[in-house]
Amino acid sequence: MAMPLDRALAAARAAPDVFLTVTGERARREADRLAPASGQGALYGATVSWKDMIALADVVTTAGSKTRLNTPPAPADAGVVRRAAAAGLITIGTTNLSEFAFSGIGQNPHFGTPLIAGRVPGGSSSGAAASVARGMVRLAVGTDTAGSCRVPAAFHGLFGFRPTRGRYPMTGVLPLAPDYDTVGLITCTARDLLDLDAILSGDADEPDSAPQIWLDQYATARARSEVADTVRSAVEAAHSQRFAMTQKPRSLLSDAMDLIAAQGWPGGANAAALYHDLLQSEAVAQVDPLVAARLQRAARLSPDAMAKLRTSAVDLRGRWPAPDTLIALPTVPFGAPLAEPLLSDPETYARINQQALSLTMPASLLDLPAVTLPVGQTAAGQWIGLQLVGAPHCDRALLIAACKLEHALELKGLCP
Repeated sequence: MAMPLDRALAAARAAPDVFLTVTGERARREADRLAPASGQGALYGATVSWKDMIALADVVTTAGSKTRLNTPPAPADAGVVRRAAAAGLITIGTTNLSEFAFSGIGQNPHFGTPLIAGRVPGGSSSGAAASVARGMVRLAVGTDTAGSCRVPAAFHGLFGFRPTRGRYPMTGVLPLAPDYDTVGLITCTARDLLDLDAILSGDADEPDSAPQIWLDQYATARARSEVADTVRSAVEAAHSQRFAMTQKPRSLLSDAMDLIAAQGWPGGANAAALYHDLLQSEAVAQVDPLVAARLQRAARLSPDAMAKLRTSAVDLRGRWPAPDTLIALPTVPFGAPLAEPLLSDPETYARINQQALSLTMPASLLDLPAVTLPVGQTAAGQWIGLQLVGAPHCDRALLIAACKLEHALELKGLCP
């Protein structure tokens, strides 16, 4: 569980690889303004961190890049920050990330990388996940474009959520790939995801649904055997707890995965267009070479191919089987890899980065809500995530299903 406020602030200041800014004065003001907790929401007084893509008033939003260190401080809080403050959440500061949020690995050569015992933390919301995993905050808010909350949540043994785009306000959130970006959440429990979603979305509905869980065999087989077996076992355990479950050879997510593998990730082309001027300037020398290389490769993707892929994605999304259907698959094909061999070789980095995002990108491409739950560990102790993907705009039903699974399977993940 999260630390008391003074300990949390001290721990955050002592972890510059996790927190890029610590807002101690603000945190104490927010804590002092709290009324007696009676009648308040379940998260009233909870501590929260914000990925350094999300504006905090009077704080420079760096996006994890040296190229932004001299930009003016944000004039106001982002929309999601304002909603959190109004609900009585206490902001601790801004968290580290892959530069510009453009990596599923989570490294940052400028500000440090919050490693997990020598292994990469997952990205891009690496500091967000670390801030929860290390008990500094109860809640973390990041962004998820291709899997940037789900991947680090899975690597840390936490719960992570990507909502349908537009569910949360994006005012004051720096873009990476504007057609695919959304704010995302990382917590210790599925219930905290549900309660935080209600605060940020304004939707507190708790539908009484009976989900039909489809295990996508094709997607699951793309994971390493240890991961695939653990995910299958979790879904079978859910079936034994009276969840309706069936195995399917393929799903729409498999089709989306194949489209991305064949034609490329359109979010990358979107990001390359956004950062075109930077890539052509002398300032590119200050950018993480691994991130710059990915952006430059993405800039070479065919515009015609990307347009056709987006059209295919709209068609696939429209063929979702039913509102109560959830598709299950692993979150990441493997546990968190060791950092040194990965970060020392650009070709290995590019390959593993693509693989780390390969199972989360389909939901992002189709703009579907997705949640990751910690369902086990590898023999070497790395966490394994089960990803559930829901129907368009059925975010609350998906989170309710995650809460039911958390209870039925007694999922604890990293947190006590």
